[in-house]
Amino acid sequence: MTTSKERMAAVMSGERPDRVPVMCQLSLGHMVLHSDVDLVDFWFTSEGFAEANMRLTDKYRFDGILLNLTGRDPVLKSRIRRVEAHGDGHLVRWKNGDSTFIPPDDFPRPVNSDSRAPKEGVTGLNDVLVDDIPVHESAASLPAYFYDILDYVLPRRGESHSIHGEVSTAFGRYLAACGGYENGFMGLLDDPPKAREVIARCNQSVLVEALAQCSRGIDALNLSSPYAGAGFISREMYEAYVLPYEREIISAVHMAYGIPCYIHTCGAIGDRLDLLAATGIDGLDCLDPPPLGTVELEDAVAEIGDRLFIKGNLDSVNELLGAEEPQVHDTVKSRLTIGKRSRRGYILSTACSVAPRVSPMVLEMLSCLAEQHGGFASD
Repeated sequence: MTTSKERMAAVMSGERPDRVPVMCQLSLGHMVLHSDVDLVDFWFTSEGFAEANMRLTDKYRFDGILLNLTGRDPVLKSRIRRVEAHGDGHLVRWKNGDSTFIPPDDFPRPVNSDSRAPKEGVTGLNDVLVDDIPVHESAASLPAYFYDILDYVLPRRGESHSIHGEVSTAFGRYLAACGGYENGFMGLLDDPPKAREVIARCNQSVLVEALAQCSRGIDALNLSSPYAGAGFISREMYEAYVLPYEREIISAVHMAYGIPCYIHTCGAIGDRLDLLAATGIDGLDCLDPPPLGTVELEDAVAEIGDRLFIKGNLDSVNELLGAEEPQVHDTVKSRLTIGKRSRRGYILSTACSVAPRVSPMVLEMLSCLAEQHGGFASD
């Protein structure tokens, strides 16, 4: 009997598995709503986040687990004074007097603070001092708890499931360093050489974090690159500010560990599938269909299906949220039929992360439908 780990390994290496595997990235809001992990443990401990991933992987019978966060500081929970019910969420009061509001299905946010506000003292690329951008020179500079989530999950699910790590890419870190996305995008126009210098410095940390996760024994690495679609930058900008840096990470991982790498870029990427492939990736994640994105699965299979494994294309908002069973059946069966034509393989998945309020019953259907319609024996 084929295990989930073997099924995923076959797809990611270009071999034909017994059936199409299933592996969705779950939004943190969905996990906290449906995993039954204590709220504080989920948000503020490595074990809580790891447990939520494992419980829902088992519940939905996914073939892989994407651990898209690294470990939490173990002293963080001890700094909490108390937790109170507050409106439809909870209010965490810290011992230092600060407060954090936790919505029922979204990220915690500081009270009386705008998390989207520009970084203090930075109003654009001109204010960025390249040498002052903190970087990890080696794995020794990472905090000891960096590995805690991986080290919790790998012994418990590493033999049965495909375990994937994740790094945020240098382009997103560049935007943050500029004190805000608008500032960062303007910097690409105002001072291209300095923008590339900042991105290259950020990429040093990406490389260290990527190789550190690989050293723990993950089966694949996801590069999260959400701001590299056509809604943000042109093809020419992608070639200048994204492609070479992501290629550097992928090449280093391939050389050092030989494991598959794939890229998660949301939204409108239909005009740059060839550029994404040029990074050297083994697979491509997300592939948002209209109206969220610009990729029809049939077109992607035709363009890159002989070079990359494909993961995604189910719109969790417009196709799964609030959907009835017959609609889900028809939608998923269509994706399986098209995805199986990909020579390098297809992984049934939502395009981006599963929306918080998608019904667990809908997600439980995915593996059942893959078993019914995702096999290759009769093809």
